[in-house]
Amino acid sequence: MSIMKLNLKAKLLLLSIITISFILVLSFMLLFKASSDKTNLETTKYRILEAQAISRVIHFMQIERGLMTGLIASENLNSNDDKLISAMNDLDSAIDDAKFTYSYTKNSSNYIMDVISDVKTNRKSIYLLNLSTTDAKNYYTKNIATLLNFTRTIPSMMNDKENRNIIQAYTHLSAAKEALGQMRATLSEVLIYHKFLKNTLTSFAGNLEVYNLNSMSFQAIAPDEILIFYYDTFKGDDVDEAFRIIEEALKSKSEHLFDTSSDYWFEKSTKTINLLKAAEDKLFNEVNKIINNKLDFAFYEILALSIFLIFSIFTLTILMIMAIRTVLFKTDELEQVHSDSLLLLEQYKSAVDRSFIVSKTDAKGVITYVNDEFCKISGYSESELLGKPHNIVRHPETPKEAFKSMWYTIKNLKQPWSGELQNLNKNGTSYWVKAVINPIMDRNGNIVEYIGVRTNISEIKSASTMDFLTGYGNRTKLNSDIHSFKNLSIAIFNLDNFRQINDFYGHEFGNEVIKALSDKIYNFIFSDAALRFYRLQGDEFVILGSSCSKELFEEIVKGVLKEIKEGIKIENEQILTSCSCGISFEEDKNKLLSTANMALKIAKKSNSNYLVYKESISLNKEYENNIKWSKKLSDALRDKNIITYYQPIVNNSTLAYEKYECLVRMRDDDKVIAPFFFLEIAKQTRQYFDITKTVIEQSFEMFKDKDVEFSINLSINDILEPQISEYIIMMLKRYGIGSKIVFEIVESEYIEKFEDVMAFITKVKKYDCKIAIDDFGTGYSNFEYLIKLKADYLKIDGSLIKNIDKDNNAYLVVSTIVDFSKKLGMKTVAEFVESEEIFKVVKELGVDYSQGYHFQQPQKDL
Repeated sequence: MSIMKLNLKAKLLLLSIITISFILVLSFMLLFKASSDKTNLETTKYRILEAQAISRVIHFMQIERGLMTGLIASENLNSNDDKLISAMNDLDSAIDDAKFTYSYTKNSSNYIMDVISDVKTNRKSIYLLNLSTTDAKNYYTKNIATLLNFTRTIPSMMNDKENRNIIQAYTHLSAAKEALGQMRATLSEVLIYHKFLKNTLTSFAGNLEVYNLNSMSFQAIAPDEILIFYYDTFKGDDVDEAFRIIEEALKSKSEHLFDTSSDYWFEKSTKTINLLKAAEDKLFNEVNKIINNKLDFAFYEILALSIFLIFSIFTLTILMIMAIRTVLFKTDELEQVHSDSLLLLEQYKSAVDRSFIVSKTDAKGVITYVNDEFCKISGYSESELLGKPHNIVRHPETPKEAFKSMWYTIKNLKQPWSGELQNLNKNGTSYWVKAVINPIMDRNGNIVEYIGVRTNISEIKSASTMDFLTGYGNRTKLNSDIHSFKNLSIAIFNLDNFRQINDFYGHEFGNEVIKALSDKIYNFIFSDAALRFYRLQGDEFVILGSSCSKELFEEIVKGVLKEIKEGIKIENEQILTSCSCGISFEEDKNKLLSTANMALKIAKKSNSNYLVYKESISLNKEYENNIKWSKKLSDALRDKNIITYYQPIVNNSTLAYEKYECLVRMRDDDKVIAPFFFLEIAKQTRQYFDITKTVIEQSFEMFKDKDVEFSINLSINDILEPQISEYIIMMLKRYGIGSKIVFEIVESEYIEKFEDVMAFITKVKKYDCKIAIDDFGTGYSNFEYLIKLKADYLKIDGSLIKNIDKDNNAYLVVSTIVDFSKKLGMKTVAEFVESEEIFKVVKELGVDYSQGYHFQQPQKDL
């Protein structure tokens, strides 16, 4: 116990030393950084002072060059010329100031000092007045170029980007000023000699181009404040006059040029150059001000930081001393708490072993301990599990990514991992656990073992992720897997005409069909570990692929469709089945299911076996299309462009055109639009009822004097809408032709208020109207409704008729409907009779009437 106390004290002291040491190191690091920043700023300031000093030397050298070449050109070789002596003195002073600056900044660039020293010494010993104009000008120009080249290197010596850009702007301004200075010297010589040689013109134009390029570069990178000063300063009569003379000079020996005196040009150009020098001075003043402000800020930053860190160290030191004293005085109490904790830990372990599924592994993942609950759920004995990895219970459908994530968390991050896992017990049955796996580490942070605590959630998972009818995954399971796996492909299958099977055989038989097809699809894809199967809802199934190529996935879908088309046998009944399928490879997981569903809808509309989603078929365009058609519909109602077409209904025995169905159309300029494009849109608005009224009015008017029956389609919504039902009664009273009228009730719309529908039928039958049930054989094909509605005609849906010569199931359903109708005394009408072959079959089955393009397409006139 005493050793333990000593160890605890030593650890506390060590902790105190480490904490204080850390704070001290951090303090020195921060101070070092602040001092380094201040040193960089001071270095930047030195470079700027050097650039400013060299700038002054260049400026006065340019002035002296202009005066010297002017005197030589005018053959005025007076070395005591007042302007020349003043310029030379100014240059000497600028050179001395530059030397002082370099000694102050401690710059080791002896090369520049040698250049400016040579200029001060040599130009007096050479006696420049005895040289030619060109040689004298070249002497100055060469030295100026050397100094300018040096100033261009100064920005690269600076770490401060903001000030580096300002000095870069200066280099362009000084280059522009030098180009203007050379033009001053060249043109002075020309005006004195009254000669403008071709090579002189070329040199002059080249200098102007250099001036323009550097001027633009300066304006591009100079700060706004400098540019404002530049624009305000570099203008006026002197500048305008100088550039007017330059323009005259560029006109190649313009006669007006030699009207200008050399002194006049020198004066105007010098004033112009001085304005550029003023911009230079402003630039240097501005950058010096910025640097000084930064240096002041750095000083106060270092001061504040130092005070803060000293105070922090003092405060933390006091707190650490107080904490150590408190802990040391509480050592006995801590030892007692430690002992109590061990006792509680043993009790917790016992409680966990009785309540949870527990296992331990070594650092390599080999099982070293399992409790009784683990053995019970896995089906393995303790001896079978010890020394084995957890792979022994791994389920093959659990994605590898889940285990990679788990091992990365517990091994690399050394953090607990929690999640749901599907396992496989000894007899091959899967079970689900919610697991928490913790890495156990030694005092050095090295993992010595892992402990996993699990709860059995198999019942919960089954209830939430399993389809009870088929035993396969449901929508919840699908959504979970979509977010768990990568590189996904999805296919949604929807059975064609499944309602016919339900209506004919009953729902229990239909459930058996669903289960049989589910097993058939699953068995087809089971061997491919990259594929998973789900029942989405009703007669819809889903295959989800992970890391499966698009081409292979499409081939799998084709195979499934082929398998489904082979049909199934249930209770000695051979059932022929077919499917439509929508496929999506959408990368956005949130859109994967919806885009596949969109492809399925379009596949069904276009009567395709399957369709792969792509952006060009997106139903978003359909929604935009709905808005367009809603506007067209509104205009058509206003302009009376909703019109009625008529299609004959033929007596199958006599082939006489005994009846006509009234069909709505919309006229759009010179085109006639079928209701497919606008009727569903109209149903979403009050415009639908206006269309119904229009068809009723036009139909009554067409057949009032004709001795044939005509039928008008009415939806359940039409019948239940008071304004429509009242309008129909009013029209029956007005025209008195009720015996000619057949109202076709669109049977696919669910009848919620059956009594109200029966009330309407009773009313219209008082006017000798007849009732037909439209589209029978799809939707809610309820034989009980058929009896109660007391219909006169039964129109068999076109989806059954159009394939009746090829589809045995359709033939069987239609045969049953015809027999049932005859017993009830109802006449039957076959829709979608498109060929002679179909007509022969429906006539053979005893259907009374036929309607379709085989006889005539809908026409505006009879």
